[in-house]
Amino acid sequence: MKYDISICMPAFRTHLWERLYDSAKEAVGPYKWEMILVGPNEPPAALSAKSNFKFYKDYGSPSRCAQISTMLAEGELMIHGSDDGYFLKDSLRECITMHKDLEYKDLIIARLTEGKDHSGGRFDDSYWKAWTHPDLRLPGVDEDAFIVLLSVQKLEYFRELGGLDCRFEHINMNLHDFAFRAQRNGSQIHYSPNLVMNCDWSYLWADHQPVQQAYEKNDKFLFQQIYSQKQPDRVKIDYFNWTKSPIIWERRFGNG
Repeated sequence: MKYDISICMPAFRTHLWERLYDSAKEAVGPYKWEMILVGPNEPPAALSAKSNFKFYKDYGSPSRCAQISTMLAEGELMIHGSDDGYFLKDSLRECITMHKDLEYKDLIIARLTEGKDHSGGRFDDSYWKAWTHPDLRLPGVDEDAFIVLLSVQKLEYFRELGGLDCRFEHINMNLHDFAFRAQRNGSQIHYSPNLVMNCDWSYLWADHQPVQQAYEKNDKFLFQQIYSQKQPDRVKIDYFNWTKSPIIWERRFGNG
């Protein structure tokens, strides 16, 4: 592979991208890395000039854009992210080094936090257990299963499992779904040594409301539908399922 890690994400907040890129540089340290952003807005010229920066224009949902970004990736490992956040110094270096001693199928929970104006605190380890959250206590979710929001894993393994289910609009519930499918396939889950990303979040902000609406009006119910019963055979899905997702995400962009 050309890079040690690919940072793949949907993105539209261009005014934050240079901060995001600079934080990734500090987070990765000596390893080779690339950043791939997919969204509707052209990147700043300074970023476009970077040899390890890629951009693809798309008006689809965050899930569709996230999946497309992984198709363009050339790293041995990959991680998703959010452009309202920034990476912590040396955090990805620690994860890359850690994964060298893990098995091919293993995932590292890349610890994140979120809160208004980056005010979130570190989540307790129990946060990453599915049944900590009442809305995840479903018949199809094992009581001892882990969830992920950001995870470091082999890019090819992510592709083998089909990546994200893009019937979900936001990258949240389908990341949990990916983690459950990986665990059914024998993946072991590990914690990152330290906090990896700090995100700025409030569902009251206008730019976050489409994401909240996606959860309330689509993603929550789809997740409940899937996991209302045991899912022992739900492991691999079609990696190209993103092509069936609408090319314009109406919750943010209207109907075109």
